[in-house]
Parts: sequence; structure tokens; C-alpha cells
Amino acid sequence: MENITPMIKQYLDIKQEYKDSILLFRLGDFYETFFDDAKKVSEILQIVLTKRNGHPMAGIPYHALDNYLKKLLDCGYKVAICEQVEDPHTAKGIVERKVTRVLTPGTIVEENMLEETNRFSALISKYRNTYIIAIFDFSTGEFYLDTFDFNESELLDFLSSFGPVQILVSKEIEYLVKKIKEILSDIYVELLDDWYFSNNFIDHFKETYEVLSFDLLDYEDEELKVADAVLKYLEITQFSKIKHMKFPRRFKTKDHMLLDANTIENLSVLPSNSNKGKTLYDILKVTKTSMGNRKLREFIVSPLTDKAKIEYRLSKVGSLKDDFLLLQELKEYLSVMKDLERISSRISLIKATPKDLISLKDSLEVVPYLIESIRSNSGLADLFENIDTLEEVKEIVSKSIYDEPSLEVGSGKVIKEGVSKELDDYRNILQNIDSVLEEIEKREKESSKINSLKVGRNKVYGFYIEVSKSQVSKVPEYYIRKQTLVNTERFTIKELNDIERKLVMAEEKINALEKEIYGKILNELSKYVDKIENLADKIAELDVYRAFAEVSSMYNYTRPVFIEDPKKTKIINGRHPIVERFVDDFTSNDLSLGEGRFYIILTGPNMSGKSTYIRQIGLISIMAQIGCFVPAEKAELPIYDGIYTRIGARDDIVTGKSTFLVEMLEMSTIINKATDKSLVLLDEVGRGTSTLDGISVAWAVSEFLFQVKKCNTIFATHYTELTYMSNIYEEVMAKRIKVQETMGGVVFLHKIEDGTSDNSYGIEIAKLAGFPPEIIERSKEILDQLSDRADLENRLKRIKGIGKKKYKVPENQLKMF
Repeated sequence: MENITPMIKQYLDIKQEYKDSILLFRLGDFYETFFDDAKKVSEILQIVLTKRNGHPMAGIPYHALDNYLKKLLDCGYKVAICEQVEDPHTAKGIVERKVTRVLTPGTIVEENMLEETNRFSALISKYRNTYIIAIFDFSTGEFYLDTFDFNESELLDFLSSFGPVQILVSKEIEYLVKKIKEILSDIYVELLDDWYFSNNFIDHFKETYEVLSFDLLDYEDEELKVADAVLKYLEITQFSKIKHMKFPRRFKTKDHMLLDANTIENLSVLPSNSNKGKTLYDILKVTKTSMGNRKLREFIVSPLTDKAKIEYRLSKVGSLKDDFLLLQELKEYLSVMKDLERISSRISLIKATPKDLISLKDSLEVVPYLIESIRSNSGLADLFENIDTLEEVKEIVSKSIYDEPSLEVGSGKVIKEGVSKELDDYRNILQNIDSVLEEIEKREKESSKINSLKVGRNKVYGFYIEVSKSQVSKVPEYYIRKQTLVNTERFTIKELNDIERKLVMAEEKINALEKEIYGKILNELSKYVDKIENLADKIAELDVYRAFAEVSSMYNYTRPVFIEDPKKTKIINGRHPIVERFVDDFTSNDLSLGEGRFYIILTGPNMSGKSTYIRQIGLISIMAQIGCFVPAEKAELPIYDGIYTRIGARDDIVTGKSTFLVEMLEMSTIINKATDKSLVLLDEVGRGTSTLDGISVAWAVSEFLFQVKKCNTIFATHYTELTYMSNIYEEVMAKRIKVQETMGGVVFLHKIEDGTSDNSYGIEIAKLAGFPPEIIERSKEILDQLSDRADLENRLKRIKGIGKKKYKVPENQLKMF
């Protein structure tokens, strides 16, 4: 390679260590990139590609780094930041440079680069036949870890439900990288070497969390190795110890269920590209803080299974629901609360900005008023018990940081006067410089009798005395010529040179002292990170309770009652919490299980409301178990250990799976995982294959679900043949959507009633869709030809001939698929 200057050689040597990263190389006021990196950066950021000594080069201003950095990371790149670690003015030869930080999409903590939602990353490893999965948010410290016996499809569905921005994969499952990139094409994926999972994890884990033992975590060694790999990865990218990550916790515990990706998608639980604005999360999201928004998501995806904990939440919501004044008061207090969770993370990493500290202080000033307001409500009085309100932290920031500090530490406009006498003295030099120069100008004018004389300063030539050329003859002998311009001459004097030296030294000293003092403040505040996180968590929790109370009051929700026997579930006038917000007159419906009947076969034409009904049962159950009131006149519900859904038809084009295969894979998961305490919601199982095959599979699956799994199930179907099971099995009941036939056509009443729908009204729906009259008439002619009474009677005989099947229930609930 030609034209290799010492500086370019330095760049290449550093780049050699960070081959997988775009290297941003600090060069004065710019971060420069060279060679292939320059071409990538130029294209992504739409900046000019230039050349230096014949080498491609593209640069970005250092003060605009975050804006450009976010774009690179969002495009799935890893970026190494290489700083000047030596003063260019004192450097002998090439300025020393080092990489001080490596950024990936999942290791961002800067406020202006983050959305309010979680920024999850995943790490996947495999142990024997199971996957060990860690999900973490570096910006908040959230950390989940668990082992799953997923197949690859379930694994990818599980990961996608968290919307991760990056996925780390252990070397032994490198084959997964291609599949991940096919399914989640925009995600940054990185392979981790084996040493990340080394056997020294115990000592490193204890050192990170500053504990003597972690027996209480209840994890196996192989799981802890994966957790430790996360911590090592973060340390390596941040070039510092990581202290703000919370102890890992399991996704599914005895206190929580875990909603799978299918259920989240099928019930519109969380926003996705296809349903933004029309999800359960959106309906309940009247939270006022970023912390509350994330807490709401956490509640929704992991409903509680512990009755006492659910009732605790419901009591908080109930206490707030009818306390209108408190609801409004809390709304005002929470609206000014900043993101303490992320601020605490940045403090721990010594990356918090002066703005962060003022946001922290301002939020802490509101906390006593917030606590005082909830003490007026006896149901909420205990919420902040044993929570430190951090008066010391507020005091540290109040005494040391200006209320409106500069964004740049080292400018002299961050640390308050009185904190450091030395800093104050140097600042006085800067602050008084204008008056000093005015005094010199006045004195020199008087002594030299030069009325046009001016004292000034510029960045290149420093201080000068400017005299017009017509007055140069009056210049005193002690003036030293400095610069000649067209109409003026510039001079200096010893006094100005001395002042200039002091000023330069003052600027350097201010920069160094303020950074040193600010660093000490951050180190002092880092001792309070755990307490800040605890306070943030409680504020987020209160924010969610307030949101639940507001929507419950606004939309006329009622408090659910929990029952022991799932087979006695009762919902009176239940409503779909999402759909009812977008229609003028929503039709409510009941659900009543009892007398051993807990398996519903629901029939009815398309557009009649079958899917809405089964979805609303799932959503009402989720809402109850997250501690929210529910859209119903009355709800007596069991506490489900899982909610499983199989709704809609979809191909998996990327992996070549047909609609029917996808259906069967999803049904396999349900059959494997559902228990007698689960809720199963099925819509059109078997539609992806021939009618007879579809009916046969749906029938057999149904028998297995109510005989072996014994789970509450609603099965919406067009296969009216399935309703005959209600005549031969005591567990099954047939329900239909009520339809009214009129002279003008059919009217869908969206009401559930006993019975079987014997007409799918497909032609009527085609008419509603605007089909031409000639097609409608021809359809009726064909239907008349195909409708044969004798054939219908024969089919009924065949159905009766199926007879009963009694599955033998295996002791260990053997997998069927």
C-alpha cells in the first residue's frame, strides 16, 4: 500500500484489532474513517467521500457524533470509538490514540440515542438439548435468564417477541446465525468465542455483583456461565466494570406465566408493524413516564399466577379508580418525572451528563410531594415503605451543579461557584478578561494619544493592539509589531502576552479541574445507584397502577373475582378492550362454563364476530392477571398458568413451511405445554389442508385437549361437523353467533347463543363485499345444485359413526407430536 504516513499506519494498526467494527478515528475536531470504512460511512450517512494521500476518507464533526452514530448502529454496524489520549499540543510526533469504547445496537446508553421503550439484546447458548437464553437491556439493567426446550421455530418466535436490537450467539450454534438473519433481517448478530463461557465465571460473577454467594439465584452452573458471558461482553465493549445490571431472573416462575410470541401476536397484546395503535398495550398506555411505559410492557407479557400478588395490584388500582383528585394530582407529578432508571445506569457507567444530574435532582424534588399525596389514600400508603427518597443525592447535585449547566463538562459552566476555590480563581480570570482589556485599551489610548487604538483578540493571533496606519508614528517604542493588515498595524506588549499566557493556562486548568470535580461527583453518586433504581421501580409501578385506574374508570371496567375451579368460569357482558375503542356500538357477550362443560365449539359465518369473541376472552384473562380491571359487567375467572392461541392462517415463506405445517407446529406446542389450568383459544384449525383431513385433525385434537389436557378451550370453526361432539361428549358445548335473516339480506348480531350455525352465508358476505349481481346469482345457482339433502343425511350418519374415543391419559402427559 502506497503513501502510508505514520498517522495512517497508526490507524491501520488499531483497525487490525477491531476488524469487525467501523473505526471512528479522532483527528482534531473530526472523527475520520478510511478505506472501506470510509466508503460504508459515506454511503450510510450521505456525507462526502474525500481522499487523504490517495486514501478514501470520510469524517464527521466530533460534536455531532451521537446523531451519526445512531444511524450507523441502526443499520446493524458495530462501531469502535478511537480517541486522542494525548494532548496534540504537547505530543512529540504522532498523537497517541486508543479505542475507548465499542458500541453495538444493544450497548447504547446516551439519552438522545434511546427511545423510551426497552432496547433488548439476547444471548443464546445451547446445553445438551436445551437453549439457555439471556435477554437484557443494558440501558436499564434489566436481565432475564432461563432454559427452554424450544425447537428452532419456537426459539425464533420467542426472540422476536422481545423485538431485540442485537443477538449474541455462542460458537457451538453458529449454524443458527443464518436462520436468525433470514427471519430477523435487520438485527445485529455477533458470534461469541468459547472463552466468554469459561469456568472462571463464579469469581467474576461474585466480583461484579459484590456478593459472597449467589445460591439464592437458583440457577445451574451452565446458566450462570451464560449470564457471566453477558457481563464479560458488556465489560469488553465498555472498557469498564459493569455494576448496574440487576440480578438475572427467570422468565417463567411460579409467580408468573410467560406469553408466547403467537399469543402476543394473535391477541394484539403488543405493538408490531402490522397493528400499531391497536393493541392492549396502546389501550392501557396512559402512563406518564418512560419507566412506567416499560413497566407496563413487563406486566403485560408476564401476567401473574400468584393470587395474593394479583389481588395486591388490584387493590392499588381499586384505591385509585374512584379517587379522581388523586388521579389528577399523580398525573401532574408523574408528568415531570424523568427516566431515573436510565439516568442511574449512566451514573454507574460514569457517563451521566450534567443534564442527567439536573433531571435527577428535579425529579427527586417532586418525590416527597408525590409520596405525601398518596398517603391521603389508605390503600396506597404502604407503596413507598422502606424506599429511600435520596435527599443526600439531591443535596449533592444542588450544591455542585448549576441549574442550567453547559452540555460540555470542562467549559467552566457546569460546577457551581464555591465548590472549588482554585476553579473559581481561574474562572475569574476568564470572566474579568473583557474589563481587563477595556482598562488596557483606555490606558494606552490616553498615554499614546491614539484615539483609534483598539485592543482585541482572535483565535489565530491571540491578543493585539490595533492602530490605523495613519497613527503608526505615535506608537510607543515598547510596542512589538505583530501583524500588518491593509489599513492597520497590529502590535502587542509584554502585559498582553502575560495575560494571554494566564488565559490559556486558565482555560486548560478550568477544563481539567471541572472534569476532575465532575468525575468525583459521579463516583460519589454511583454509590446510590441501587437506591435510585429501587425508587425508579416504585415510581414506575405507581405509574402503571394509576394508568390501570384511569382506563378502568374511563372505560367502565370492573374488578375480576378469582375462582379455584377453572371449569366454573363466568363472564357477564364481556367486551373486547381494543375493538370497542374503534366501533360505535360494541356488542357484549357472556362466557359461562359449568356442569363439567369447558370445551366450546363456536360456529358462525365470517365477519360475524367469532374471532373477536375468542380474542376478548384471552385479553380479559390477561388483564385480570396483570392486576387491571376488565371490560365486563362481571368476571369470575380462574388464574391460568398459560394462555395459548392458534389463530389465523400464515405461511412461513422463508423456511418453506406451508400454512398447514405452521398450523400443526403451533398446535404441537399447545398440546405439549397446556395443562388443566391453561386457556386455549383456537380459530380455524385444519383449514390449511383438505376438508376431510382438516375435520379429522381438528376432531382428534379436540378429543385430546378435553380428555387429556382438560383445559378451558374455545374453538372457533367453520367445520359444523365438529359441533356434533357436544352430543356425544359431556365436556363439549356448541355455541354459535346469532344471525338474523331479513328481506334485504343477513344481519350479523355478533351475539353468542347455544346451537350450531348451519349456514356460512358466504354468498351474502360476497354481496356485502360488493361482488357484481351476476356473480352473486350464479353462486346461488351453483349452491342449489351442490346442496343435496340426501348427501347431508349421509354425512350426518358418517359423523355419528365416528363414535367416542377414550384417550388414555399418560402419567407424565407424554408428548403427542
